[in-house]
Formats: sequence, C-alpha cells, structure tokens
Amino acid sequence: MEFGLVALTAVLLFFLAFSNGANDVSKAVATLAGAGLTSVRGAIAWGTLWTVAGALAGLLWGSAMIKNISESIYVEGHDFYMPLALAICIAPTLWVALATWRKWPVSTTHAVVGALVGAGLMAYGMQGIDWPTIFAKIVLPLLASPFMAIALAWFLTPSLEKAAKVIDRIRLCLTPVPRVALVGNQMTQAPIEDCLVCTCDSPQAGLTHGITLSVDNMHWLTSGLLSFSRGLNDTPKLIAIVMPFLMLDNLVAPAWLFFWGALAMGAGSWLAGRNITEVLGFNVTKMNHEQGFSANLVSAFLVIGASRFGLPVSTTHVSASSIMGVGLSHRTGMNMKTISGMLFAWLVTAPVAALFAALIYMLGKVYA
Repeated sequence: MEFGLVALTAVLLFFLAFSNGANDVSKAVATLAGAGLTSVRGAIAWGTLWTVAGALAGLLWGSAMIKNISESIYVEGHDFYMPLALAICIAPTLWVALATWRKWPVSTTHAVVGALVGAGLMAYGMQGIDWPTIFAKIVLPLLASPFMAIALAWFLTPSLEKAAKVIDRIRLCLTPVPRVALVGNQMTQAPIEDCLVCTCDSPQAGLTHGITLSVDNMHWLTSGLLSFSRGLNDTPKLIAIVMPFLMLDNLVAPAWLFFWGALAMGAGSWLAGRNITEVLGFNVTKMNHEQGFSANLVSAFLVIGASRFGLPVSTTHVSASSIMGVGLSHRTGMNMKTISGMLFAWLVTAPVAALFAALIYMLGKVYA
C-alpha cells in the first residue's frame, strides 16, 4: 500500500468528517439548548463527547453500513480510478461545509449518495448505476425516515410527556431505609419498608441517599444516546467512500480509520457546531423539557434501529422531523421561514452534490 494514498485517505476523511461534525452535532443536542437546560456551548460539548463514542463503536457495528454503501451503487466492481474517487470524496465535503456556513442543517448521507451517483453517471453512464438496489437499500430508508419521525413524535409525544412526569416523581434509593422515621412532628417506631424505587415525597426517600430521576436527567440521557447513534450511523458511511484509496481486497476497514474519523468528527463538532445548533434549538419551534426529551427519544430509536440493520438514514432529517412532530402534537408555533429553508436545503442536497461530483470528475480527467 502506497504511503501517498494512505496520506490522501487520511486528509480526505478528516475534512469530510470535520464538515459532518460541524453540521450534524446539533441534531442531537439542540433540544438541550432550546429547552433552556444548558448553554449552546454546553450542549455542543455533550454532543461531541457522545458522537466520538458512537464513531468508535462503529468498529463493532459499522461493517454492515460499509458493505451496504460500497456495494449498492454501481452495477459491478471497477478498478480504482483517481478522478472518480476524488469526486466522490470532495463533493459532499464542499456541499456540507457550504451548508454549515449558510446555517442550513443538511444531510451528509444525501450528499454522499448524490456524489456517488453524479460521479458514477459521468464515469459509467446510466447503465452503470444499480438503480433498483439504490432505491431499495438507500433511497427508501432516506425518504421514509423523516415521515416516520414526524408520525412517531406526533402520536407518541403526549404519552412520553406523561411518562416523563411520572419519572420526575421517582427516587432510586442507594441505601436501606432506617427503622425509625420522623413523620411530620412525631417520631414513629413503625417499620418502614426498604425500597429500591420510591416516590420523592415518601418517608423512605427522605431518609436515604439516592438519585432523584427527572425529565432533565432523561433529556440529557436521550441527547447523549442520539449523539452516540449519529456517530455510529455516519462514521461508516464516510469511511466507505474513502476506502477505495486504500485499494483493499476486502471491505474490512482498518481500525485506524475509525479512530481518525472519530477525532475529525469531534473536532468539527466542537469547533464549528454552533451555527446549526442555534437554528434547530431556537428557530424551529419552542420546546419545554418534556418535548425535547420526546423528540430525542424518537430520533434515537429510529437512528439506532437503522444502524443495526445497515440502513443509511439522515440524522438531520430524523432529528429535525421529530422536533416538527413535537410542535405539531402541541399545535405550537412553527417557524415556517426556518422550516421552508431547511426543506429547500434538503431537496437540493443530493442534486447539488451530484453536480459538484460530476464537475470535479471532469476536471480530474483533464489533469489525470
């Protein structure tokens, strides 16, 4: 394996993962800032930590995604061709970076698929693209997931909010309850049963060391879980499109690609994740803590489920659609200007990435 190709792989993966982190970290943690639970910077720090953890987890669960992306675009395998490989890597990086600068939350997955198709059309023609497989394994999950997110958030939010209020009344007790308890102004010798889970205002809870659960705790947890699932779902996709530079005989990604991708994604999240976080946290709809918890739980369920079966879904679309579904369930004010801008960016992502890839491919052929 040539050192020059390995170095090029590392550079391309870094910039692609960095731009992904900058645009996508907000999708899981924007609700924390929007609900007033923490600052934008605090939300980004939390999302960055869990995103990196999810990216590293791709070492265990990312092979199905890499196989799906690598084998679902073109009709047959082809020899490595530098202009094609460069076009596929550079086009989504340019588009996602531009969208982040414009404060548009877009899908890196859509950009990657658009680049694969655009460059493939130029290199192999219409007959070289495996259209049925693309539709079944890539396009269908990408199109269906936002509608599923809206529907689930819309219908489940009332029940999830009720569950969140019940959680607010629970205390996990860490030590046994003493036999003598002060109830009101009287000392009683009545035995008080030991409890592992009890209500916060019970004598047992007042006499034990424990952890009081709350919607805030659960909101933090679901944001971390969604950040983890985003890193898990996105990192293998990005690795899949740089792997041709390594010219491996199989589709098993070297471990260093996951570590390098996790580092780059974390850097992009921390250094450039503010713009999109502010848009999704404050400019789509107003949320309280229960609603933010509901949106994140629905999103995490869908993204982790898709990752388990190797299906590429857009965390951007799923998260933003869940926020919209929460707003619809309460008929709260939706900022249609922001939403229309997001929808426009969603619609043009794949075509623009395909156009970028086609242009880069043609330039690469000229100078190859």
